Amino acid sequence: MRIISIRTVVASIALGAALTLAACNKDPGDAAMPTKAFVGPGITMKLDPPAAPDCKRETVYKATLSWSVDGKDAPKTEVRIGKPDGAIFARSNDKTARAETDNWVKPGTWFLLFDRKGGDLLGAVQAGPQPCP
Repeated sequence: MRIISIRTVVASIALGAALTLAACNKDPGDAAMPTKAFVGPGITMKLDPPAAPDCKRETVYKATLSWSVDGKDAPKTEVRIGKPDGAIFARSNDKTARAETDNWVKPGTWFLLFDRKGGDLLGAVQAGPQPCP
């Protein structure tokens, strides 16, 4: 008969739990880069203004990003800039949130909304030259 120590059992349980948690949480950097703006079911995202005031590609400007996530539980979200593993711009634990940029948004800048719990890409908006007159 083989005797297993309590330490071995506890270590095995801890390792199993860590591997299970690691498997459940996706890395936002693994998400595919969107080719067009989108929002998932129950998600809203709005960039205001959506484009540079003068509609020139080289213009940088300030903007406000707002987003909301429907559901019964308060979501844990984060917004990344440029690409799925880009810099974190904002985080929220509320169903509705907003964040203001400084003077660095330019046409083509992506804002990617992620679920921090599961790592899922919930939506994406891109600052554009559109809509412009």
